[in-house]
Amino acid sequence: MASMASKLARAAFATRASPSAVGATAGAGRPAAAISDSPTDAIRISPVGPNYRKIYPNPPVDENVFKSKEAMWAFYEYWCKYHGISRDRREMVRRFKGFSNTARRVYEFNTSSSYGGLAMNHLADATNEERKLLRGYRPAKK
Repeated sequence: MASMASKLARAAFATRASPSAVGATAGAGRPAAAISDSPTDAIRISPVGPNYRKIYPNPPVDENVFKSKEAMWAFYEYWCKYHGISRDRREMVRRFKGFSNTARRVYEFNTSSSYGGLAMNHLADATNEERKLLRGYRPAKK
């Protein structure tokens, strides 16, 4: 039984995209996509298996994420893969600033002397309009 668990862990680790993969390979030998505004560039992220979340915790935000824009972009790609989110490159570029701001707020809250902690959930790159709709806000009909 232990050998089966270790095989699953090794298989999951081998297919995981690392944040340091920017400019090299993004996992499983496929080349990492460059940041582009071209609508033809797209990222295809397949949903991860059910064991992925058990083996790898929610992506933590640490000071290394803020060292460069490339590091933040790699963290954004890892976050998308972790949550099974598939967006084309143009949509990711559009949402990147909001994601970066959310990551900074989470990091600042977690490093302060506050109680508890925050994590990067599946809504970390949601727009303000999307958050309003989730809270039940319905715009008035014209």
